[in-house]
Amino acid sequence: MALVPPTLARAARRGFTLIELLAVILIISILVAALTPMVTDAIESAKVSACSANLREIHKGFVLYNNKYKAMPAESGVRFFAAIYAKKAIDNTKTNAERLSCPAIEKSSLAIGQMPWEEWWSDLDRIDSTYSAYAGRDMKGHPLRQGLTSPGTEPLVADDNDPSLNHRTTTNVLYVDGSVQTFEFAILQEQGTVMEEETTLVVGPDSPVPDLTKLTQD
Repeated sequence: MALVPPTLARAARRGFTLIELLAVILIISILVAALTPMVTDAIESAKVSACSANLREIHKGFVLYNNKYKAMPAESGVRFFAAIYAKKAIDNTKTNAERLSCPAIEKSSLAIGQMPWEEWWSDLDRIDSTYSAYAGRDMKGHPLRQGLTSPGTEPLVADDNDPSLNHRTTTNVLYVDGSVQTFEFAILQEQGTVMEEETTLVVGPDSPVPDLTKLTQD
């Protein structure tokens, strides 16, 4: 009777059986299913944080604008915060230009997506709500009579949530004092501020949140 060389026997045992392979695949599938929501939540949280950082930088732009012109921009909506760039209160750089829109929204979905960044905010007359995923102060309906010395609870800029939420559950709002407050959609639903069947937190005069009624997209 022929004997199998020990080296061949050991080599044969190095492979996986079908059951072992199925077990490994099952374990990997369970891990992927468990970790995917965590990864998605982490990405979403990072986008919300990046948006908050953007808004704080925009506030610095308002401070520089106020120092230069001794007043806040008189325009409303997107033009309200675009003025800090168009009127050269902040440096003409790509980084600064990109800060004037929520980083969670693809630039290609906005009007500026088809333009060189140097032209995004150069002409206030042509700028409208299609240029940014932020909404700015309605200076006609809700003027800031005391500029940056107005009460710190006055909102300046926020996610526009048009046509859906900029962030899956969160709306960021920048206030006069430089702070950024978040409104959580699920909490607003629990409080009855937003109806259960609604999927978007409206920003503008029809918003159920009083602070957001002082902002406009146009």
